[in-house]
Amino acid sequence: MFRLFKSQRLRKSSDFEKFRSKDTRSIYGGTFVLKSLKRVTVGTSFHDLTPRIGIITSRKIGNAVTRNRVRRVVREAFRLNLKCFKQSHDYLFIALLGIGTKSNKEITNAVLNAVKLL
Repeated sequence: MFRLFKSQRLRKSSDFEKFRSKDTRSIYGGTFVLKSLKRVTVGTSFHDLTPRIGIITSRKIGNAVTRNRVRRVVREAFRLNLKCFKQSHDYLFIALLGIGTKSNKEITNAVLNAVKLL
């Protein structure tokens, strides 16, 4: 497993707040909610065109080990399937209650199916 570049992650709280304030496309997948937001790009550099991802997991999901596993699997699915994600879009995954009991393969398939629906 490799790390995502900083340009591929939502890092600031203002990035996450944009999903609240603006109208976003949402997909409810049963295991998580996927929100997508088109970013305003200034140029055509790698940092402007690359999709970014943010993941929210609450304590209701499970203990820290479970929450970190879910984040790790979602990030890995994002990294391996970057071609499925639209350029210059931000994606926010909000994990729901039953995701902690799913296997890694089920979480990966749920991520890919939700992205195809957007």
